[in-house]
Amino acid sequence: MKKTFPIILVFIFTLACSLVSPPATPQSDEGYIATTVSLTTEAMLTQITPPTVPAPPATQISPTLTDEELIRQALLIKLGWTAAELDFSMGNNTGTVANGTVKKVNDMAGAAWFAGKNSSGDWVIAYIGQGIPYCSEIQAFSFPTDWISHCMDASDNVIER
Repeated sequence: MKKTFPIILVFIFTLACSLVSPPATPQSDEGYIATTVSLTTEAMLTQITPPTVPAPPATQISPTLTDEELIRQALLIKLGWTAAELDFSMGNNTGTVANGTVKKVNDMAGAAWFAGKNSSGDWVIAYIGQGIPYCSEIQAFSFPTDWISHCMDASDNVIER
């Protein structure tokens, strides 16, 4: 019973989340096109005109971001959301692996996320979801088994870690 409880819990959570209707799709891509045109025009202008802001002196120290801020940025990139859309919480952080929850602001349901530091020391989002991750998604990091007790192989077989 101890080993099946997490699977049952994930199943119940997934079932509850599936009852929520998906968000409405936008009627047109006008906002996207306008943003793309604006960004393209801005990029062309910055290539034509020299920068007006002088570079900071070499002795100036840039602020160091916390793990939470770095993971937040990695989630935004992975999900493609804006900072205003992200409702994010940190759960555990060992310094090399971390976990927590994420959802869009005003959404009822969210998902768990798991991140690890790569060989360059950058935070990488290994998995975001409500179910059991594939072993291939999490194998690069040493997530504790009390965080992720099972994973699925390429044949969708549940494997105990």
